[in-house]
Amino acid sequence: MKYITLALLAPLIAFAQANAAPKEQESAGAWRAESPDGSYSGATRRMPAVDNPNKSEFDGFRLEIFPVQEKKTPKSLGELYFAFDVEGRLPAEVKWTADSKFLVFTTVSSGGHSPWHSTTYAFSVSAKKIVCVDDVIGPVVDSEFKLEGPHTGTFKIDKQLPAGEHPEPIKLDISRLFSGDPKKKIEPAGAAK
Repeated sequence: MKYITLALLAPLIAFAQANAAPKEQESAGAWRAESPDGSYSGATRRMPAVDNPNKSEFDGFRLEIFPVQEKKTPKSLGELYFAFDVEGRLPAEVKWTADSKFLVFTTVSSGGHSPWHSTTYAFSVSAKKIVCVDDVIGPVVDSEFKLEGPHTGTFKIDKQLPAGEHPEPIKLDISRLFSGDPKKKIEPAGAAK
């Protein structure tokens, strides 16, 4: 009788454990990856809004970059190299460029607002600076993007109304975002599709 009761309870216990994950675990989507050359490690972690730290939902995230040190095996991370907080948005896709000079990431609204808009950012390792790609090429409307070559990205933008209904692919040399006035260097030259 004891074994029959245990056999009947085991599936119920397993079901309860699988569905009783704490809210933080369910929404703690995180990303971590070393740059292709192994010099830096980037990570994202979800966090509550700065203006209301008691809020239970994680509606923002922090991007952190650390240098990788090879003193002895295993590799270890050095002191924090760079951090960037994003409120009201969550990371969608995060990628290092092939030459390890830039980290590119798209975001989506944590509240579901403007689902057509994927605000996109690029981080330069050497400049220790973040640039909003949207401010240079226009509103990015797809969270998925392609990287090719050492640091060229293809993003879908939309400058027409209603927004998000006329996606147009645009290629961008990510390094141009960090040299002088990027709008002057990118728009006159045009962007190859």
